[in-house]
Amino acid sequence: MKAWWQHLNTREQRLVAAMALACLVFILYSTIWQPLNDSLIEGQAKLERNQEMLTWVEENTALYQEAKRASGKGQSSGSLSSIASRTAKTYKLTITRMQPQGDDLQVWIENTPFTQLLFWLEHLANNEGLQVQAIDLSQGNRPGEVNVKRLHLVK
Repeated sequence: MKAWWQHLNTREQRLVAAMALACLVFILYSTIWQPLNDSLIEGQAKLERNQEMLTWVEENTALYQEAKRASGKGQSSGSLSSIASRTAKTYKLTITRMQPQGDDLQVWIENTPFTQLLFWLEHLANNEGLQVQAIDLSQGNRPGEVNVKRLHLVK
């Protein structure tokens, strides 16, 4: 190798040295700098997603705590329509139509967040003793929203 190097003229030696330096810089960039930079960008994106999730959890935890306090006051008595109305207000749902059918109740809700609907239905089942016999949903106007075409509740 030494003989080969000495056999090259000065201009070729400079050219080979410059090329070796460029290769070394490329190798260092591609094996160290770029992976670190990619990891940093990925970590920042993950942090933003986790912060959004934390915000969502905090908002819904407050709503859940409020609903839990409301259910702890012994208000589970009354007609199906009064229970549905009262608890829907707690979960910030707007019932557009209710139709009692004997011991059952038909409910219609338009453009409601799907997660709020699930929390409300869980509350009705766990705290009020109501059961969902049938539900008919369609997609709402905005992402994450649904229209409840028919919700059949029974005691």
